[in-house]
Amino acid sequence: MHKFFAIIALILLAFPSASFAQNDTVAEVVMWEDLLPEGELERLERLMAQMQYSTLLSHFGDQQSPQIGTFNVVEELNGRRIRMPGFVLPLDLEAGSVREFLLVPYFGACVHVPPPPPNQIVYVRSETPLRVEELWEPVWVEGVMSTERHMNELGDAAYTLALSSFERYRY
Repeated sequence: MHKFFAIIALILLAFPSASFAQNDTVAEVVMWEDLLPEGELERLERLMAQMQYSTLLSHFGDQQSPQIGTFNVVEELNGRRIRMPGFVLPLDLEAGSVREFLLVPYFGACVHVPPPPPNQIVYVRSETPLRVEELWEPVWVEGVMSTERHMNELGDAAYTLALSSFERYRY
């Protein structure tokens, strides 16, 4: 009987499953500023300073303002298991459940103009439908981050998250 357990242990050590290894990995807490590569905030501030609000209004009228910013990402986040707070902007809300959404840094982002920069929006995919009670409530998401872009009419995202955990943010 001991040989049987020894063989099982050797097999598990020699061929660890990706999901097992992923579940054992502690998620790194990431905040919104961590999504900006070095110097990106300064570039964004310069770009905003060059634009004039009145020019935007006269050029675009009632249309949504263009998304300002870049797809520059922090490459070190690619493939990492992360946990971060934010607000849900559903892309496929059906009967109070959602599988795809944009995680944004503040309530109303993308709905109010202009949307945050692409590297301040995370496209989130969930294998199972999530119950979203109150859209104005912040949430914690956890999963594996990638630097995969997602283009969307509400706002383009420079990051994608394969969701493994979703919970209401506790103050």
